[in-house]
Amino acid sequence: MLALKRQPTISIKTVGPFDLGRLARLHQSCFDDAWSRADLAHLLALPGGFGILARLFEGSLSGIDGMRGVGFALCRVIRDEGELLSIGVGPSYRRRQIGAVLLRDCMERCQRIGATSVFLEVAADNHSAQSLYRAFGFVEVGRREGYYQRPDGSRMSAYTMRSDLDGTTLPEPTLQTCR
Repeated sequence: MLALKRQPTISIKTVGPFDLGRLARLHQSCFDDAWSRADLAHLLALPGGFGILARLFEGSLSGIDGMRGVGFALCRVIRDEGELLSIGVGPSYRRRQIGAVLLRDCMERCQRIGATSVFLEVAADNHSAQSLYRAFGFVEVGRREGYYQRPDGSRMSAYTMRSDLDGTTLPEPTLQTCR
């Protein structure tokens, strides 16, 4: 039987209570110091907190492969400030514009809620993430010495970055999205 391949399509879904297990597994695949299911539930229950999941459809038209959870972003908005708390893409799905789709969606949601700027921290040695953030208008506004602890006990500094949302034209990722 002929199985027709579709162009990969990504959908963005707001995290709900039944997504916590998937979200915890994704976070663990992206970070050495992963947040637990309870940590994630607590964060999402905070006023202004929200999370999104990126699901990728790569399968045949028969839908056998279906949608896979491949990335996430966790944010919160307090008054007029948004904060990107964590963003990650599963290791085998990186460098495919999924992080850009997640970041854009988070920034748009923060703006709709009333944020005029978004802040984040990023490891000083995470050059690919810094490049993505700069493409979305983020600039370095501070440095936190020894902010992240590595599995070997060493410490890594973090840059604090900020992007103003007023009048910002966000880049359009090339990956086809459906919402």
